[in-house]
Amino acid sequence: EATQAQVKTAQSLYQKARDMLKAGLTPGIDQLRAQVELQARQQQLIAIQNEFAKQKLNLARAIGLPVGQEFVLTDKMPYAPLESIKLEEAVARAYSSRFDYQEAMARVRAAERARKAATAERLPSLAFNADYGDIGIAPGISHGTLTVAGTLEIPVFQGGRVRGDVLQADAILKQRESELEDLRARIDYQVRTALMDLTAAADQISVARSSLELANATVTQAQDRFAAGVVDNLEVVQAQESVANANEAYISSLYAHNIAKVLLARAMGVAQVAVSQFLGSR
Repeated sequence: EATQAQVKTAQSLYQKARDMLKAGLTPGIDQLRAQVELQARQQQLIAIQNEFAKQKLNLARAIGLPVGQEFVLTDKMPYAPLESIKLEEAVARAYSSRFDYQEAMARVRAAERARKAATAERLPSLAFNADYGDIGIAPGISHGTLTVAGTLEIPVFQGGRVRGDVLQADAILKQRESELEDLRARIDYQVRTALMDLTAAADQISVARSSLELANATVTQAQDRFAAGVVDNLEVVQAQESVANANEAYISSLYAHNIAKVLLARAMGVAQVAVSQFLGSR
């Protein structure tokens, strides 16, 4: 839409330059300059429309639409400033929500239980078995029978095996703890960088908006000066290029802001439920 608006502005400038040339108010160079600017914007629009069509195809594949299914994007790219999130709260939520972190903690707990079991192998074990039945030549002529046995096992010659099992369990436990700590640090880094990117992108949007407003005001003034015959249309063309650059900067910063939100939601482990909320979409 921004490029289409630039094409319309360039078309209007070209028409005005041609009319003024016919009236003998401006030299031919103004018309040529306006025509070059118009064609440049038209080429840019063609390239953007082609890229947009390809991105729609990628989106259709991603969401599982049938091949050749036409669809129209009705919502514009949303901008909604994210409510302030404290770093500590975001990191804590990531630890409690991310399945990979919960899985790593479960592996550590399993390794701790395995080590306790290996350590307990050197302890004596006591077992009891009991059996009760009925014996006789007929149901009315019988008596009960009871057998009770106890077994005490004392590991005397298994010290080497037990020691080896404990050492192996210790090694596995240390590995699982190291993996958990590495993942913990990686999650903290991901959340921190996502928040930093989000803050920077929000500042970029603010600057880009201001630049776009200034560029639009410059175009209006340049068009008025050209219509009054004070300057040629070179000033208008340059102002239009400034608007185009400002539009691109705003769109890029808006895209970066939304991507930063998605990355933050993913780093916190809430991407499936919080992306729409973070983006401010329906």
